[in-house]
Amino acid sequence: MCTNLFFGGVAMIPAKCTTFSEQAREYIKECLLNGTLHPGDPIKESQIAETLGISRGPVRDALMTLQQEGLVMGSPQKCRRIRAMTAKEIEESYFLGGTLEGVCIVLALPQITKADLAEFDEILAEMKRQSRDAKVLSSMSEIDENFHDALMRKCHNSLMVDVARKSCSHISKFLYYKAWDTLFTPEEFYNRHKIIVDAVKSRDVQLIEYTLREHYQESGRRLAKQAVDASN
Repeated sequence: MCTNLFFGGVAMIPAKCTTFSEQAREYIKECLLNGTLHPGDPIKESQIAETLGISRGPVRDALMTLQQEGLVMGSPQKCRRIRAMTAKEIEESYFLGGTLEGVCIVLALPQITKADLAEFDEILAEMKRQSRDAKVLSSMSEIDENFHDALMRKCHNSLMVDVARKSCSHISKFLYYKAWDTLFTPEEFYNRHKIIVDAVKSRDVQLIEYTLREHYQESGRRLAKQAVDASN
């Protein structure tokens, strides 16, 4: 039971949720974030339905959506589980994410103006400010999202942008959230993003693609140590 989702015995679901299925989906994600559920854990439909006060149908719908997002594995006939990934799968996902984001930025280069570069600098400055007080990376997750969204905003290939963002975000922010939280120090986190901005300002296509690949690959290498086969 996700105790930190309750206040006065009532399940607290984000206001943005408008259907029971969305409520169940957000509930499961919150359980991943607070450590109630871990990679490989079975998902008990009846328990979730009882906790939220809903039928099992919306829970099944939520699980189907989460499976499409890559957070759940299994089938309705068998016990569904939180997705567990091997070290190889994690590293490959991060390689894909870095490669695609690098291409997205290169495609956007002709549309990136001085005003856009100034925006990158502003986000970077805020990131540096936050890094001085942050103890863990989770407190900087929002600005991390803003940074990467801003970099790819002017890429005309929306499908590539979507795949690039999803390749790693669900792994680091949900499946292995606790590990991601301490993957880098806040200072390292800032410095790694500054390197990206410097590469974009250079407008050197090869440098941009290399920098983004390496940025993500290093994250993947570190996160892969938390994989299910890491001890093999």
